[in-house]
Amino acid sequence: MPIKPTPADAILRLRLDDSLDGDIGNAIDQAHAQAVAFLDGALYEDAAAREAAADLRGIICTPDIIAAQILLVDVLVGNNSTQDRERKEAGALNMLRMRRNMGA
Repeated sequence: MPIKPTPADAILRLRLDDSLDGDIGNAIDQAHAQAVAFLDGALYEDAAAREAAADLRGIICTPDIIAAQILLVDVLVGNNSTQDRERKEAGALNMLRMRRNMGA
C-alpha cells in the first residue's frame, strides 16, 4: 500500500473539482507530514520495507492512515467552515491515534 493518497484518489473521495489538482498535490504533502509527525514514526508500504530500513518505530501504512490523510487534505483545500475544519481534523487525528507510537 502506498504511504500517501494520490491526487486522483483525493479528488474522487472528496468530490473536489479537477481544477484543484495542483492545490491537492501540495495539500497531500502537508497532510502526509502532519500524519507522520502525529504518528511519531516513518510510514512504510509493507513489513519488508520497514525491515529493510531497520526501523523499529516504523509504521506500516494501512487504509485508515490513507483515509485520515485524505480527511486532512479536505481540511486544507475543501470549502469548509471553521467548525467543519476543526471537526474533520479532530476526526483524522482520532483515526491515526490507534496507530501512533507511544512512549519511548
